[in-house]
Amino acid sequence: MKRRIFVTIMILMGVLLAGGFWSARTASSAKEEPGPQKAQKPPREVRVVSAAKAAISQTLELTGELVATESVVIASMVDGPITFCPWREGDRVKAGQKLVEIDRRIYLANVQSAVAAVKVARAKLDDMESGTRPEEIAKQKESVRQLEESAAYAKSDFERTAKLVESGALPGEAMEKTRVEYVSQATRLAAAREQLKMLEAGSTRTALAVQQAVLDEAEERLALEKAKLAESVIAAPFSGTVVKVYVRPGDMAAAKARLIEVADLSSVVARFAVPEAFAAQTRSGMALEARLDAYPDKVFSGRIARVYPDIDRRMRTRTVEARVIGIPEVLPGMFARLTLKLKQADDAVVVALAALVATPDGDKVVFVVKDGKALRKKVKTGIEASDRIQLLDGVNPGDKVIVSGHKELKDGMNVRVIDPSKQEGKSNPAGSDQTGQEGSNKKAGGKK
Repeated sequence: MKRRIFVTIMILMGVLLAGGFWSARTASSAKEEPGPQKAQKPPREVRVVSAAKAAISQTLELTGELVATESVVIASMVDGPITFCPWREGDRVKAGQKLVEIDRRIYLANVQSAVAAVKVARAKLDDMESGTRPEEIAKQKESVRQLEESAAYAKSDFERTAKLVESGALPGEAMEKTRVEYVSQATRLAAAREQLKMLEAGSTRTALAVQQAVLDEAEERLALEKAKLAESVIAAPFSGTVVKVYVRPGDMAAAKARLIEVADLSSVVARFAVPEAFAAQTRSGMALEARLDAYPDKVFSGRIARVYPDIDRRMRTRTVEARVIGIPEVLPGMFARLTLKLKQADDAVVVALAALVATPDGDKVVFVVKDGKALRKKVKTGIEASDRIQLLDGVNPGDKVIVSGHKELKDGMNVRVIDPSKQEGKSNPAGSDQTGQEGSNKKAGGKK
């Protein structure tokens, strides 16, 4: 009985072990032999564009206004009533043409007075430089001769009186009287002789220098009065157009008050402000396009003529002036929309911006389709313009570059290109610009 039970148990264990082995083998076979639902993944669908050679440029959108660089506001330098100012806004004037005249009578009288003072001073100086006239010297010599005779008579009278007083014939008061007369005549004779010497010697250097200074002062005053007279008549400094008139005949002009404004419209430029981020890239000679509200359907070309040497510390911009050609009628103050070309490449390898992929380590790559596989290409980029970008290396013209479906794409992965008829932009694989050129979408506003 026990033996039968033992045999039964052994048979059951053998059956169980055999069943487990078969189940394991079946499961293993199922893994080794995949069914239809476990088939290999199909290639990833992607869209591509062909890298192409085309012109591309980076542009900057700006705003500015037209201003005349040759413009002047003429102010009065003297006071007085306006006697001449026939001009109105828009009138043309020529260089040197009289614009405004202020009443000149008082300034003319001052000039005449100064002329007379100069004549007097010059005549006196000439007389001093020419020396004393012979007639004056002869007259003075005659005076000296007469005084010599008078002094000799006074001396002899004094000596005679002195002898008489000593003898007691005359009182002492008589000698004192004759002595005073003798001294007086001797003094007058000495003065006359000194005057004769001065006449014969002529004027001294000091006297001539003093008189020359008097003449110089008179001439300076004459020049000042002539300048005031000239300032009462104001002429056009250059040929141009009258922009603004501030006075009319009969108005009283005050010193430094505005009279008239003139501008040379041929000197009009487009003045605008470039943000500091692009200031260093802006140079004279760079091309630009201008659109004016006064001519909405026209695009005018121009070039930068002047770049200011500093940055506006408040606005953080750099002022630039450009010459714009072809404007039918130029009016200062016109608003201008400008497109400045910062960079230009005429024969660049260009692809759609959507093709560019940035890697975690900072590299830029694109995927190129070749023989049904996606090949990863590390690239160096150049000009970016709207939805296109220039590739400097890594891609050749004609390469099929993936622009859609490259998310999580790996190098060497199988891909299938979607039917070109279903792709966007099929007429221009390199981008959406039909002309082969497109500016960037960088914009900067504000007028300077």
